[in-house]
Amino acid sequence: MKNKTFLTILLITPLAVLLISTFSFNSGIGPTNTKNNGIFFDEHFDINDLNLFTQAGDLVFKDGKWIFGTYYSDEPDLEKALYLMRQINIALNRDIYKLKRVLFIQPTSKVEKVLASYPRTEIVTDPEASFYKQLNNFGGENFFKDQKIFIIDPYGRAVMFFPASMDPTLILKDLKVLI
Repeated sequence: MKNKTFLTILLITPLAVLLISTFSFNSGIGPTNTKNNGIFFDEHFDINDLNLFTQAGDLVFKDGKWIFGTYYSDEPDLEKALYLMRQINIALNRDIYKLKRVLFIQPTSKVEKVLASYPRTEIVTDPEASFYKQLNNFGGENFFKDQKIFIIDPYGRAVMFFPASMDPTLILKDLKVLI
């Protein structure tokens, strides 16, 4: 009798956990705070349809890599963001090739001098400033007040961003979880 009761409890426990978690998820009950250090966009948005292009042609997401990028500005924080992106990419160790560093620019931007120290940074041109406008829509008017670093998943969805002034170890923690 003892063994049958124990066996019944053992078999019912996973089902009870599954039912309770499904009910909680569907009813909206969940944690209010997250452990992420970066800031998620309220809704991720797809950048595949924004007519962005690289030196090799249209920006495509076939290589399965995450994009770790920043948008060009004349601010001195751009240099800080590029340096931070390079150092974090190096700190990823074995995951270094799951991520590519990108600088988003508009056609009138002069970046050759800035990128001389960052040779593996890919340039993506935003000819109609459509990505810039999307970021402003999701981030508000003061979004570009300080330099931001973005995370874009391998499918082309902008997911998260970090201020360039954030502690690099916190950014690295988030990246290790994401990729």
